[in-house]
Amino acid sequence: MSNTRNSSIELLRIIAIMGVVILHYNNESMGGAFKFVEEGSFSQMYLFFTENVFACAVNVFIMISAFFLCKTEQRRFVRIVELVLQVILFQLVAYFVVAIPSGVVSFGGIIVNMIPLNYFVILYSVLYLISPYFNIVIHKLGTERLKKLVFILFLMFSVWTIGIDYVESVVAIDFGGFNPVGLKGSQAGYTIVNFSLVYFIGAYIRESDIKIDRLKTVALIFVIIAVMLVISIIEHKLGSEGIVTWHYNNPLIIVMSALVVKLFSEISFESKIINELAKATFTCFLLHEMFISKVKIEQVTQEGVIVIFVHQLLVAVSLYLASYIVYKIYSFLTGWFIKLIKPLCDKVNISLDVN
Repeated sequence: MSNTRNSSIELLRIIAIMGVVILHYNNESMGGAFKFVEEGSFSQMYLFFTENVFACAVNVFIMISAFFLCKTEQRRFVRIVELVLQVILFQLVAYFVVAIPSGVVSFGGIIVNMIPLNYFVILYSVLYLISPYFNIVIHKLGTERLKKLVFILFLMFSVWTIGIDYVESVVAIDFGGFNPVGLKGSQAGYTIVNFSLVYFIGAYIRESDIKIDRLKTVALIFVIIAVMLVISIIEHKLGSEGIVTWHYNNPLIIVMSALVVKLFSEISFESKIINELAKATFTCFLLHEMFISKVKIEQVTQEGVIVIFVHQLLVAVSLYLASYIVYKIYSFLTGWFIKLIKPLCDKVNISLDVN
């Protein structure tokens, strides 16, 4: 398989980030759909369905990155700088938009917003830095031994950890000291441990020559979604504080992510439009959080499933298209600065010379 990024993978990026938008649409503390929807209603069941469908979105992003990064030890420091710079600029803009009209602009507020407070960017940057060393292991092991390593990592950092998460949820006792991730437990998979596990799985998908039956793969994906839907509803009915089923370290979510990436990787086509639109995925990741609470979700959740479905879709698509426009404007305004600092960044060699 060539290193050329085909449009199927780029389309998957777009779908995945729209999935993140929908997850945050549902999220009680962000969009608020779960908070506003009537308990026990069909609309609530629909929200549970969409939550389980897109619970794999973040893991999919990491696997896509692994799919390409595992083939090269070359890394560019400017890539990390670009990500961090965009996070900081977006934070500052969001801060000034709120603070200036309110007259509460402060030096402390500016300083805080100059710190890239974004878990994904921090973990991804760390993974980007250490992944060339992962690649040495991946390539030295070969496909069969890599499969064994992936299986061991999967058992330790997914199956084991999610088991503890479920037990803690049921008995309300902290078993963090028994968790192989760390004293604080699995942290719902928001850790470099889970990102690394998912990276190895994504690399294995690229390195292996496993062939899949597309129809059976799609069927299996829907079976996993159905199982997760049932379990998550049971958790909710039992009054669980958080739904463990939606933790990123859940083996069902990781397996579903792998199946989705494998499925799309075996579909090859070229579309300049999709490839161009896919450039805005990271911008959408940053931008949508600023607007997801302002799209009248409370009113919509009282209108029935069809209205919620249409509204969710329109919000996801609209925010993505708006993000593409913002991305183009941002690229135009900052392009000169990136070109200016690129030679300096290139002096920071984070690539791995394997010769």
